Amino acid sequence: MNSTKKLLRFIRIYGLRKTLFKALGRLRSGRFTLAPRSGADIGVIGAGQFAFATVGYSIYKRFGNRFVTCFDVDERNARTFCKFYGLGGPCASAEELINRKDVKVVYITSNHASHAGYALQALFSGKTAYIEKPICVDHDQFRPLVEASRTFRGRVFAGYNRPFSGALRLLRERCGETDGPMTLSCFVSGHQLGPEHWYRQPQEGTRICGNVGHWIDLAVHMLCWGRLVDRWSITAAYSSMEHRDDDLAINFTSERGDLINIVLTSRTEPFEGINETINFQQGRVIAKIDDFRKITIWNEHALIRKRFWPKDVGHDLALTQPFHEISRDWSEVERSTLMMLFVKEMIVNGERGREFSFVDEWKRLGLTPPEAA
Repeated sequence: MNSTKKLLRFIRIYGLRKTLFKALGRLRSGRFTLAPRSGADIGVIGAGQFAFATVGYSIYKRFGNRFVTCFDVDERNARTFCKFYGLGGPCASAEELINRKDVKVVYITSNHASHAGYALQALFSGKTAYIEKPICVDHDQFRPLVEASRTFRGRVFAGYNRPFSGALRLLRERCGETDGPMTLSCFVSGHQLGPEHWYRQPQEGTRICGNVGHWIDLAVHMLCWGRLVDRWSITAAYSSMEHRDDDLAINFTSERGDLINIVLTSRTEPFEGINETINFQQGRVIAKIDDFRKITIWNEHALIRKRFWPKDVGHDLALTQPFHEISRDWSEVERSTLMMLFVKEMIVNGERGREFSFVDEWKRLGLTPPEAA
């Protein structure tokens, strides 16, 4: 009964077609096959649930079945992805996929620690790379990826989707340019992860890279609507020192007076997946986003309310960046990743407070800041 209720609830939130993709991605029955499109050009590395249901749905919705092939270390994932999208057999390795002449765009939706390496292979093989978040999990991956992204400008895209949501784009329109301090609060009810979950493996970057990076990136994106301040004080409060990345609050305060608060909690499994409440104030604008299904904006005497159905967390526009002109400024992704890796180090070390400077971090890593590159 619970599964039926969840299915009906998902249809109300996401619509019938997207819910069907989600359900088929879970079942992997192999009973359904989509007709391939002529001129298909996408290869997928990592054919799990996200690739099957979210990437697959967004691409199919806009362009039809544009997939050529896939690779996954899990043979069943690869086989069932190929069966559903009518692709024949999967590739035996990521290298085989990248080297195929009919693959022009590589979507990297594998485990987090593998993202940067696959992206570098794709870029140096002349492909366009779409990297699902995070783009990397440590500084050793960050350095060469930043250097490659600047060499291959316009051919690398990141999977941080919240800036592409209808709510954020509407808020951006109403906010205008301002250099005044911003207050942003993100309360996130996340999934419960057992001790065996692959996010728990030390090399995968913890939930800071896996989850919290989304809202650090969102904050950096919104700060870049005006002027991104250099120096920040970052503090962390942990519910449990044993599981520091599960129930925690991270606060960012800038030398200008910006105040950003991110709370991630996973005390119970959210019925409909990750749930977010975002509150914002800057200048004369106040806004509240309810799980990317509704936004309310107060701009002095003006009141704007808008609902989004299906729920719009930005996946459609984010995932199709390689094929249209609406894309992120990559320098924002570099900056948000720099801050995310700094926070990850704090949480891994159990630190409660550190001072952060974008300029100092670029120098420490021996990298040129984006504005000077």
